[in-house]
Amino acid sequence: MIVLVRVGLAEGWDRLLGAVQEARRLGVSDPAAVQHILRVPDPEARRLYALRLAEELAGFERPMPLMDEYDMLLGGDMVVMP
Repeated sequence: MIVLVRVGLAEGWDRLLGAVQEARRLGVSDPAAVQHILRVPDPEARRLYALRLAEELAGFERPMPLMDEYDMLLGGDMVVMP
């Protein structure tokens, strides 16, 4: 918990107490989880980030490949080589 005392000195006690209360509400007691809760951006910032990320990733979308020819291989009698 000394880590949290150092975080409180750097980030401010009110914010740290809010993060600790949220962690307790979630049933979390790990100091790293409290730090994560403290540093997570507000919901609006997360929403804007998700929208920007979706726009950036849209350029990588590709149609699913057609597998019909491979499916025909599954339908026939297969010869197993010893």
